[in-house]
Amino acid sequence: MPSGGTVLSIDLSSSAIAATVSRHGLKIPILIDGRLVMPPGAAIGPAGEIYLGLDATAAMSLPADHRFVGNPADLLGRPTNSVDAAQPDPVDLLATVLRHVTHHAAVHTNGPITALTVTVPSSWGPRRCGHVNEAATRAGFPPPALVTAPAALAAYATMLGGTVPAGSCVLVCQADREPATLTVLQTATDGYRELATRQISLDQGLDHLIAQRVVAMATIDADPLRAAMTAARSDETGDRRILLESVRAARSLLASQDQAAILLPAPRPPAVITRHDVTAAAQPLLDQIPGAVNGLLDAADVDTTHLAGVVLRPALGVPVLAEALTAAAGKTPTLIDHPHALADGALCLTTTHQSGPAAAAQLPRVRLRISDLTGALLLGACSLVLLLQAVFTAYISTYSTWVVGVRTSLPQLGAAGALVMLAAFAVAHLAPTTWLAGTTTASTPEPTTGSLIRRGYLTTAVGGTITAALYGLATGTAVEYDYTPYLTWTLGAALPLAACAALIAATAPRIPADALPTWLAMTRPAITHAITATAGIYLMRAALTLTTPISTNTIAAIAGSIGAALLGIATALTISRSRTIRAITAPGLAIGYALVFTVDTTGALIVGYLAALTWWAIRLTAHTLRLAFPQPGTALRRLTKPSSD
Repeated sequence: MPSGGTVLSIDLSSSAIAATVSRHGLKIPILIDGRLVMPPGAAIGPAGEIYLGLDATAAMSLPADHRFVGNPADLLGRPTNSVDAAQPDPVDLLATVLRHVTHHAAVHTNGPITALTVTVPSSWGPRRCGHVNEAATRAGFPPPALVTAPAALAAYATMLGGTVPAGSCVLVCQADREPATLTVLQTATDGYRELATRQISLDQGLDHLIAQRVVAMATIDADPLRAAMTAARSDETGDRRILLESVRAARSLLASQDQAAILLPAPRPPAVITRHDVTAAAQPLLDQIPGAVNGLLDAADVDTTHLAGVVLRPALGVPVLAEALTAAAGKTPTLIDHPHALADGALCLTTTHQSGPAAAAQLPRVRLRISDLTGALLLGACSLVLLLQAVFTAYISTYSTWVVGVRTSLPQLGAAGALVMLAAFAVAHLAPTTWLAGTTTASTPEPTTGSLIRRGYLTTAVGGTITAALYGLATGTAVEYDYTPYLTWTLGAALPLAACAALIAATAPRIPADALPTWLAMTRPAITHAITATAGIYLMRAALTLTTPISTNTIAAIAGSIGAALLGIATALTISRSRTIRAITAPGLAIGYALVFTVDTTGALIVGYLAALTWWAIRLTAHTLRLAFPQPGTALRRLTKPSSD
């Protein structure tokens, strides 16, 4: 697991899914669908559509043809015949969860996720851990670093300021999920080693025990609700599910107040419970704590004197659990109830302890997509389409056999030159993306990645400029007229992009290895935006010249306005990477361009798009400089210091 880059940690071991990103050492909690944690439930529609982030309350309002899965992770490892055939593959369902969480993390950090860390229950073995690896692969990621929940909690407790001597032991109790789990860990050089683990199982869950107590106090013997609460747990009737959800809500309220109301199924009046009621209902759990701790310590071959600390992930609304654990272990536990504690603790372990020197020396990889391979061809085709249309629709005036004047769209020729330079950017992006791992030798003192970036973007600057110049010369040759204005426009639009490519070639090899994947993602030219702009320019020119596919003036007016709107959308999308800004500017520019489209304004509209392309290249260059020289003062001294050669 690399220590740099953008690492996403996802907690699958708690009662709700939490995610944290580590970016250059800074930990950032991720909001999933606007929430700090996401309920693990998922609904599967009749056509296989999947809806994530549902809890049991939301599941009650699902249509009858939808299935509800309380936690996709609970389906892993089950025999195939125990999983309903109507449900999707559990690995596919978990892959959908990983993609959903990863998407929100990438949007939040405005960059790709380079590595995953997943917190799993300590009871999971090679089978379910293998399913997690497979789900990550199906989601488009390499196998993640897996951290058990007890190790993540112990690491988080250390982050809070606790110190654990090397070789000592820690008792970890995770009671927020059922069954509660006790684990003994021993510190090691690479993190923690699990000595023993034990689960505290109850015949019925804590919510059921509380609900039974409430029903017993608030109803008469003949009430059918009593029979519903004593039925098998698999028999989740509507009244029972509503009552259990009300109990869970009341437990949350009891964390900050002395009593809370529980809604009983109509026509029964609400009931009121206190912390004392919860403690009484939780007595079967509390009674097992001393024996479970003693048995666990015996299994780990340690006693309470070997424990450097006790860590507790408390059960909601059961504060007395800490007292029971203190009495059994002889130490006051550290309470950890932060929703991102396990995700943060897992990040602490995976970004601190490396798998070996080879892993630290290896540069990160970026997956090469089909769009990367076809992007350069599409951009090149767009530039050729605009060039050929400008040549073939040129109005040539002759006197005898001499060409005395040519009228064509010079800004369109500039757009062709700019797009051919953009195609060169796409080619330059391929080399370092294809090969992102290199070694350092005496003859090549810099990593292979830096060498590929330098060569690729220098080739972009030179090759793109030459091709743009050939475009201008070819236009002059085709119309048999002075090539100077054509060369001026094709080179004039391409040279700013070429200058940016040259500056990137000089500075990008200084970018730290852990920041390369994010930087490479930003260097991908937006193929869709360029194709949209090409379609818009082509339609505007065809509308003005009544050439293919426009044949009448009536169609020309509509097609020209559509082309202008497309060009406005492409301009807005190219100017900014912010979704908010794009959502505001794209409709405005589309409508504005369509309204002002005339033969006199076409050139100005195209120039606006060329300015947007230039701004894209300037932003990319500025970002490259910031990554290569994080301290501007140091960078300035390097640039102004005379060479010693």
